[in-house]
Amino acid sequence: MLSVETLARRIRHRLHDTDKFTYTDEEILDCLNCGVRFIRRLIARLRPSLLMSEMAGMLTAGENSIALAKRPTKIISVTAGGKALAETELAFAIHKADAEGEPEEFYLTGTQTINFYPTPKEPTPYKIRTVDDIAELAWEDNSPLNTEFDDFLVEYATIRLGVGNEYDMTQESQLMANIAAQIQEVLIPPPVGVIVKGYWS
Repeated sequence: MLSVETLARRIRHRLHDTDKFTYTDEEILDCLNCGVRFIRRLIARLRPSLLMSEMAGMLTAGENSIALAKRPTKIISVTAGGKALAETELAFAIHKADAEGEPEEFYLTGTQTINFYPTPKEPTPYKIRTVDDIAELAWEDNSPLNTEFDDFLVEYATIRLGVGNEYDMTQESQLMANIAAQIQEVLIPPPVGVIVKGYWS
């Protein structure tokens, strides 16, 4: 969790731009924000539990919606009464909006409201797990990533800024794929090797 200033300094050093002739602070900050989103998308796909937020509470009888504290970029799971709920189509739920009973499904309306279907007839505990959206970094902020992932963030920004000047999208794509593969190796390490004896040993 390095400061934006530290990240920018490392990026400028790698790009040989410590005198700030080639890149403005705004360009570096924009690239850092793109990098944070790139890395968070990979983490959300491979190991969402690292970014997960959890909200729990109790639905009262007749209550069928909950406003989330933050906008989710991914809903990992929704449970009610200890049972995992499936996501349903909004049109189906609205068509039978007056249905009551033990919630079996959920749907999202707007950017932050989870709705339960059918509407519970008695108090029902719920739990919602999400990956939440984050605000863009400002110059005085710290990275929202672990320091180990900050290394990938510096690498991402260095590549994007450096390669961006050469307009070689093929090379850039290959380098981004390489970063993604390295992040995947950190999140999902390969299995430990097993040594087996040969038939004649």
